[in-house]
Amino acid sequence: MNNFKYLLILGSFLSFLIPVTLLAEITFRTHLIHINDHHSHLVEENYSLKFENVTTKVKIGGFARVAAKINALRNRLENPLVLHSGDAVQGTLYYTLFKGNVDVELMNIVDFDAFELGNHEFDDGNAILAKFLKKAHFPVLAANIDFTQSNLKGLVKPYLIKEMNGQKVALIGINTLKTLVSSQPGEDLIFFDEVKTARKIVKKLEALGINKIILMSHYGYTKDQALAQQVSGIDVILGGDSHTLLGDFTDIGLISEGPYPTKIISPRSEPVCIAQAWQYSYMVGALSVAFNDKGIVQECNGNPILLLGDTFQQRDSNGHKKTVDIETQAKIESIIANNPNIDIVKPDTLIMQHLASYTKEVETRSKEVIGQAAENLLHIRIPGTHPSGVELAHGSQIAPLVAQAYLEQLKSRNFGAQLVIQNAGGIRMDVFKGDLTIETAYSLLPFSNTIYVLEMTGEEIKQVLEDALYHYFEKGGSSGSFPYAAGIRYTIEVKRPSYQRITHLEIRNENGKWSPLECNKMYKVGMNSFIAAGRDGYTTFGKVLKERGGINTYFDYAESFVNYVKQVGILRTPQEFGVIYKK
Repeated sequence: MNNFKYLLILGSFLSFLIPVTLLAEITFRTHLIHINDHHSHLVEENYSLKFENVTTKVKIGGFARVAAKINALRNRLENPLVLHSGDAVQGTLYYTLFKGNVDVELMNIVDFDAFELGNHEFDDGNAILAKFLKKAHFPVLAANIDFTQSNLKGLVKPYLIKEMNGQKVALIGINTLKTLVSSQPGEDLIFFDEVKTARKIVKKLEALGINKIILMSHYGYTKDQALAQQVSGIDVILGGDSHTLLGDFTDIGLISEGPYPTKIISPRSEPVCIAQAWQYSYMVGALSVAFNDKGIVQECNGNPILLLGDTFQQRDSNGHKKTVDIETQAKIESIIANNPNIDIVKPDTLIMQHLASYTKEVETRSKEVIGQAAENLLHIRIPGTHPSGVELAHGSQIAPLVAQAYLEQLKSRNFGAQLVIQNAGGIRMDVFKGDLTIETAYSLLPFSNTIYVLEMTGEEIKQVLEDALYHYFEKGGSSGSFPYAAGIRYTIEVKRPSYQRITHLEIRNENGKWSPLECNKMYKVGMNSFIAAGRDGYTTFGKVLKERGGINTYFDYAESFVNYVKQVGILRTPQEFGVIYKK
C-alpha cells in the first residue's frame, strides 16, 4: 500500500473518531484559498506529467496563473480568505536580481489577506526583508518572533482577526525555528518555540471569545500534524516549508504524501484540518471549512488545483518531442476536465503585463559580468581526453569549482556542510577564458535543482561514491553519474572489483589539513536535489533521505554559483584536484 492510500485511509478513519456530540448545525462557512513556497518562481515552467500513462511535457504554474485561479475562486466562493504560508522569495534569477521586489509587487496585485513569514524571507538579513515588508499592502504574520528590538518593529503582527458576516476568524502566523540555522535573521530578533507560542496565542484568542482559529504555519507537514495533536483550539493549519504535495495525482504520475486535507484530532477530541499547496506557483489550494456555533469544524474538504497551460508535447515513434495531434489534445483536455485537482488556466493579463518589464530586464541583466575565468575551464564527465584534444587526467576542471560553490554557499548560510558531491551530468558545458555572466551560470547549471544537506556516516559517503561508479561501469548507466566533489579527495581505481574502487578517501578540515574519512563518524554532506533523491545511480543518498530525512535549503544551485563567482572574482583551474583516476 503506498503512502498516499495509507494516509487517506488513516485520515478517513480519524475523521470518524469525531464524537457525535460535536456534530451540529453549520452556522458559518469560509473558503481558504492558499499557496505556499512559491520561491520567486514567477514565470511558467516546463514539467513532465503522464496522461493515459504517456509522458507528456506541459507548461505548469507561473504567478499569472496563480492570480487567475485565485481571482476566479475568490469571485465565486463564500467568505473567501486568500492566504500565503511563507517563502515567497529565493530560488530564481528574479530574486537574485530584484531581492523580492517583483514578488511583493505581484502579491500586492493578488491582494492576499495575510502572509506568514517563511525562513527564506530572512536570507539576506533584516534590511532586505524590511524593504519587502514596507512595500507589502497585505498583513504579514509571525507570532513566535520578537521584532521589538529590530528595524522590523511594527511591520509584522502575531495574529490577525478577520470579520466576515458577523463572524470573527483569527489567523495566527508561526515561523520555524529552523530559520535560526538555515537563514540570516538579525541577531536582534528573538525566536520562540512553535508549539508553545501556538498554545499561548490560541489561549489569548479564546479568552477574547474567538472560536474559529486558523494557523498559518511555515513549519512543515509532519510537524504540523504533531502540533495539531498537542494544541487545542486550532481548527485549520495551512502549512508551508516542506513543499508537500497533498491529494490524489496518481493518474498523472505524481506521488503525494497524504490526503487533502489531512485530518487530525486535537487534545480536545476536535477535528483539525491540515492543508498545503505544494510549491513554485504550481498550485492553488481551495479548502472549504464549515463551523457550528461553537466554532467546531463540521465539514472540511476541497481540492489542491494544479495549474496547467493548454499545450502538450509527447514523443513520436522516432523519439522526437512534438505537439500532440487534435485527437490526443482532446483526450488530455477531457482527462483534465474530469479531474477536480487539475485545471487549464489562462494567465492573468495584469500580472503578465506587470511581469513583462521585469522579464525583459532579467534577459538584459543576465548578460552582466559577475567575474572572469582566467583560463579555459573544460568539462568532461570521465577523466580522459577532452574533445579539443586536451588531456584531463583528473577529469572536469569546472565540476570541482561548482561543488566548491555549493560548499561556500552552505557555509555562509550556517548549514555546517563539510563536503559536497556533484554528479558530472549536472554540469552542461565548458567555461571559456574571459567574462563570466549570470547567463553563464544558468547555462552551465540549467536545471531546476536546489541544494540539499544530508547527515551521513563516512561509510555511507564512500558507499555513495561507489554507487555512482557502479551505476556507470556495471549497470551501463549514464556517464553523468561520475562523482566530483569539494571538501574531500579520493582515488578511483577502475580495475578493482565493484564497491572497492574508492581508495585513499580523505576529508579536509577547517584548517585545510587532510585526514582519513572515519567510517563511523557523522558528516554533513551537500548535493543537488536531483542526486539527493537517489537519481543517476546515487542510491545511498536516496536511502538516507527517505530513512532519516535531510534539509532542502531551496537555494537555487545556479544562483549559488553566481554568488561564488562574485565572491572570488576570478576562476582558475583548481590547484588541487579531488579525483585521482587510475584506469
